[in-house]
Amino acid sequence: MSNARRVGILLVLAACSKQAPADADAQLAAEVLGDVALVDASVDAAADVSPQLPPGPPLPSARGWKLARTVVHIHSAYSHDACDGEVSKAGTINQTCLAQLRAGLCVSGLDVAFMTDHPSTMNDRTFEQLLFFDASQGDQLVGPAGAPFANVIQCPQTATATAHELVVTAGFEATHLMPVGLHAHVTVTAMEGGDLSDAVTLSDARARVDMARAAGALVVNAHSEQDDISVQRLLDLGVDAMEIYNIHANFNMILGKSGSGSATGSINLPRIFELENFLGDPSASPDPNLLLLVMLDLQPEQAYLKWQQALAFKHVTGLLGNDVHQDVTLDAYCGPGGQFAGACDGFKDQYPHLVALLTNGGTPMLADGARVDSYPRMLQAISDRPLVAPGIAAADRPDAYKAALKAGRNWVVFDLLGEPVDFDFVAEKDGQFHEMGETLPVGTQLWLRTPSGCVPPAWAHWTLADTQNTADLTEIRTIVWYIAPGAQAAQNILEVKGFAGIRGFTADKPGRYHLETRIIPRHLRKSLKALGDHADTEERWLVSNPIAIQ
Repeated sequence: MSNARRVGILLVLAACSKQAPADADAQLAAEVLGDVALVDASVDAAADVSPQLPPGPPLPSARGWKLARTVVHIHSAYSHDACDGEVSKAGTINQTCLAQLRAGLCVSGLDVAFMTDHPSTMNDRTFEQLLFFDASQGDQLVGPAGAPFANVIQCPQTATATAHELVVTAGFEATHLMPVGLHAHVTVTAMEGGDLSDAVTLSDARARVDMARAAGALVVNAHSEQDDISVQRLLDLGVDAMEIYNIHANFNMILGKSGSGSATGSINLPRIFELENFLGDPSASPDPNLLLLVMLDLQPEQAYLKWQQALAFKHVTGLLGNDVHQDVTLDAYCGPGGQFAGACDGFKDQYPHLVALLTNGGTPMLADGARVDSYPRMLQAISDRPLVAPGIAAADRPDAYKAALKAGRNWVVFDLLGEPVDFDFVAEKDGQFHEMGETLPVGTQLWLRTPSGCVPPAWAHWTLADTQNTADLTEIRTIVWYIAPGAQAAQNILEVKGFAGIRGFTADKPGRYHLETRIIPRHLRKSLKALGDHADTEERWLVSNPIAIQ
């Protein structure tokens, strides 16, 4: 770690940590926060200082792991509904959109991109096409000659990412069936749409899962929030992983759509009207990359709760689904013949840019000149963070990363809220450490380490200085969830408030334990400008996968 990086982490620690409460709470605060050394901006960046973390287990890096950055659930021009649906009847592919995706993946600093195009468009394409192979740019295919299953892209250095290797794999999304990291095609005829919902027979659904797994895939359930697939069906199918959040589903909440996407609720007009702030003068606009933040508190909880219910019976890895398509366009609802023609006139003065957009229709372009759902904007918002061994050869990364996800050695992170530093959840038994996804006996010691800081990602428009307003400190709390065998809901058994906290506790009951850290992101208030009140709303920031006790 560079000296500048060390100082940066300490500055964040100083800015983000809550002050210890007085009197009766002081002892508890000291126990939770530990002995935290704070420094200020006068520290010499050349000084050899190290983060003064509370005592406890060694961090994952000292245990032989690195936290990778991956995105699951990505649609390219090989999906019929991506890239503004510009796949023609002749199958012409939007090459410009493919280039935008490739660039977006690189500037997002990803290690592995798990593509998930729709079967109707991707199944008649070669894997070289689906993996964006371009020999002229130095790409290297992974797999047997004539049967590649991954592509290694040499990403150049950019303003938001260092030069690095990006591994791209192929997959698809059908009706709840989302195999990632395929080694071979699964035919559309055999899949029959890939429907896993409760509406199809269990035997048919199982056959589809088996075919996907036989093709080398990790089998993920997409759109777990939808009400047409039950926890029991997920358990019966034995899926490897399930989405506990999906960006597209979050948008559906704003649009008043049900879990299965049908329009059954009320459109949240106040949140839609807030879009006006992102459409006008760039100097007055909130940071466009924080658009998702103004709706995170309305995310559907069904997926998260289903995951916890499934954990009462067996391990299923929880992960985030990005679901980026770069396809958001609006009809001319306020234009001649539109659904709200004439009704928008009364809003012109207060919401001029939004009314203009709804009058003309088309792709919403935000104040930064980029579309509302640009690949970089969406890919940088959330990520999955598997723990993997460092130095894995490119040819071995696809299967190694899938193995980490399947095992449950994975965190999920809402990156737009900030980069968490030095967080951990690990089991200790007889002096040995065991990771998320493992099973240990009753009496095992579990350790949690809350993030020591909230660092701006490389692509953020906010800085460390935004975290240093002592009158408006960011707060976090970390919850330990316990799911008893056969339980219908998880129990909150422990909370640790504040940054740089360490807590060890004995897992004295069989079941599964996992962490959730929630944040009040006041460091984003300035970036949100007129919408700064959203910085006072507590949001889910990161979630661990479980450790099982039996």
